[in-house]
This record gives sequence, structure tokens and C-alpha cells, in this order.
Amino acid sequence: MRIPSLIILILALTLASTPAALAASPSEAVTLVQKKYDATSAFKVYFRQSARLKTSGATDHAEGWLYFKKPSQMRWQYLQPPGQRKEVITDGQQVWIYTPQDHIVMIYPLNKVLRSDLVLRFFSGLGNLQEDFTVAWAPGHKAGGPVKIAFTPKKPQPELKELILTVDPQTHLVQVLEFSNAFGDQTTMRFDQPQLNIKTEPGFFTFTPPPGVEVVKESDF
Repeated sequence: MRIPSLIILILALTLASTPAALAASPSEAVTLVQKKYDATSAFKVYFRQSARLKTSGATDHAEGWLYFKKPSQMRWQYLQPPGQRKEVITDGQQVWIYTPQDHIVMIYPLNKVLRSDLVLRFFSGLGNLQEDFTVAWAPGHKAGGPVKIAFTPKKPQPELKELILTVDPQTHLVQVLEFSNAFGDQTTMRFDQPQLNIKTEPGFFTFTPPPGVEVVKESDF
């Protein structure tokens, strides 16, 4: 699991319920996307992830729940495969990666995980999609069919070469996210059961290790 890639995915998930299908151009669609993101404080969504590594040719599959709260609080609950359950939690300052079957939690500063300045700005509430990305209709987009938008960073980013969103033209929800990085790795995410502006309990985006769990901090590596 490559944490920078996972966090980039939040960019797409915040676009749920965007009326992009009504836009006459990619720029108009992105304007609506930005407005929707600005109006959404927190959400949860069920994700199904498929990641293919170019170096090995292997494809990994995983699924579970993702929770996000602006500006940069997240909780990934990986439920499948059963033998590879894990949680990735951040409170906006540090990241916990907990694997219960290994009885270990690894802790990193957030700025060590989010290595892309574009991503850091976006999740700090300072990002603007049309300033940071070149936007175009993606291959397969057509009037009356799936809305497909391609995002290419204006400033080269190793973690993100291209991002493609597929939006349902009827519900205006993001159905599929596809992205690739500079190393040739490709990831596809499919989303179900989105819930916007959810409420979470205090402390939901922090992590207290259970008794007997080994704690390994970034300074220990």
C-alpha cells in the first residue's frame, strides 16, 4: 500500500453529488466540482480498490469504508481481504497505520506521507482544481452517457500523472476513479453508498493503540 496514492484519492471522493453532467465544458464541470467540495464538510463512502504495480505486474484488491473530514482528517477501514485488515487514520498532523493481525501500529508525520505540495495545498483548503490541473473530457465521454473528466497536474507530480473521474449523469455521483503515477502504477476505485456531511464522534480521527500493540514511530526507522 502506497500511502501518498491513497490520500490523493480523497480529491475525487469529495466530488460526490456534483452536477457535472449539466456542464457544457470540462471547465464548467470543474467549477461545479469545486463548489460541491467547498460545501461538503465530511463524508463516508464504501470503496473497492484495484491496484496494479508496473514493476511486478501484480494486481491487489481491497475494499472497505473511507471517512473524510476537512481539511485533512481521514480514516480508512480496510475490511477485505480478511487476512489483510488494516486501518489508516490521520488527524491532520500525524498518520497511524494499524495492522491488527500483526499487532503493530506505525506512526508518521503527515508531511512525510503527503509528499506532493499540490496535495498538501488541496487538503489544507487552499487548492483550486483549475489552477492546479489541466482539465479535459476523458476518452469515452459523450453527451447523455457517462461523464468522464481527466485531470493532469500542471506541475509534474510523481504520485499523480493523470486522474480520470466517471460521474453518473442521472445521480451526479462519482462512480469510478482511475489514476496513474509517474512509475506506471495504475489504480481504479469504485464507490458505493456515499453519505455527505456526516457527523463523527470526537476522537474518531485519532488512534489509541490497544494493549499489546507495538508502536513504531517514524524516527525509529
